[in-house]
Amino acid sequence: MLGMETTLGSSGDWQIVETQLPANWRDMAERHGLDPAKVPAQLGAKVTDILVPLRTVLYRVGTNCSLKTAAASAFASEMTDVSPVAVHLWERKMGPFFASLVAEMTGSERAFAADRWAGFDIVVVDASVVCRPGAQGTTARVHFALRLTTLRPVHVEVTDDTGGESFRRFYPQAGELWMGDRAYANPPGVAFVKSSDAEVLVRYNRGGLPVYDIEGERLDVLAKLSRLRKPGQVREWAAWVHADGCEPIRGRLVAVRLPADKAKQARERLRREQGSQVTAESLTMASFVVVFTTVPKDKLSAERVLELYGLRWQIELHIKRDKSIAGLDRLPNQRPDTVYTWICAKLLLVQIAHKMASSHMAIPPRGLWSRLLDYSSTRPCRQTKDSEQEGSDRRRESRQRALACDDPHLADHLRGSLAY
Repeated sequence: MLGMETTLGSSGDWQIVETQLPANWRDMAERHGLDPAKVPAQLGAKVTDILVPLRTVLYRVGTNCSLKTAAASAFASEMTDVSPVAVHLWERKMGPFFASLVAEMTGSERAFAADRWAGFDIVVVDASVVCRPGAQGTTARVHFALRLTTLRPVHVEVTDDTGGESFRRFYPQAGELWMGDRAYANPPGVAFVKSSDAEVLVRYNRGGLPVYDIEGERLDVLAKLSRLRKPGQVREWAAWVHADGCEPIRGRLVAVRLPADKAKQARERLRREQGSQVTAESLTMASFVVVFTTVPKDKLSAERVLELYGLRWQIELHIKRDKSIAGLDRLPNQRPDTVYTWICAKLLLVQIAHKMASSHMAIPPRGLWSRLLDYSSTRPCRQTKDSEQEGSDRRRESRQRALACDDPHLADHLRGSLAY
């Protein structure tokens, strides 16, 4: 990731990274029980500063390196001499701390052009499957809730592969409008958001979200859609959602017929996805975009509702970017605690990179590997025997450090670059 080799670099480089973190990050670490300074002196702990495990784990996650490489790099950069097992133990318990840092860094992102969307603060939700290397199936599922304008997470939750997508995983607030795809279109989820005085906008799910008229009769949505005969034609109908334990929730269905070519593509995609299980009703529905929202008509017109839902694709792009660039889907193993730490650390590094991606925060290109080479890379000048011997001793010491850590990556690197 962008500049992440600097997390094990010089103290100056790390200070640039550290300034992107919340000012109270040490206090947050202490609240999570991660203050090595409080370990009794008689136990002889090698690590007495939370800075060491923080930098080491962020380096491992940011570079996707092995535990051995992380431990060897920490030793080569003169931070500490710990085993790969120690790095693994740090990972197992640092997840909640990283999650708190992400939440703290994204909590201030409240700016939004509220007048464009009737004063609502728009939050989009989705989930993404991630797999560890070599896995045959899903390792974990990451549930995102992101603010639309900044695309920064307001909440992230990691579950195993059985964790379903639901609004109930998040924390809606009054004045917010929560958007989701079909997976979030169900009566319990709609009722949960409304109970927080927030509003809902979801893609209509014919199987998961039954809707009713004012008399409590089930709406025949397909019959209503048949009235839309022209591509681009928009219609809306009042609709109520019935959820257990609460009064019927009033909303409206908003629909538009797709152009012929887009409808054909949608039907072809549906046939590929569902195969022989596809139904005639599903193929008919593929010719339309239908959404359900609890936002009143006097606040957002039907056209504005459809325009807003079209922006939901931004979260898809955000997740794909995190997976392709940040390596969100490169999980280290299948332990829930280390997977949680890994993903939260990735999200934290993304936030750090966002803040560093400006001209006044640019990092000089001087990372760990360049420092190793500066330390003992070229043959010493042969002006005197003393200078030649000094250079030879420095090269030998650097090589021995890597070999002592039993790390093949650093050892091979140094054998090739520092040969006598």
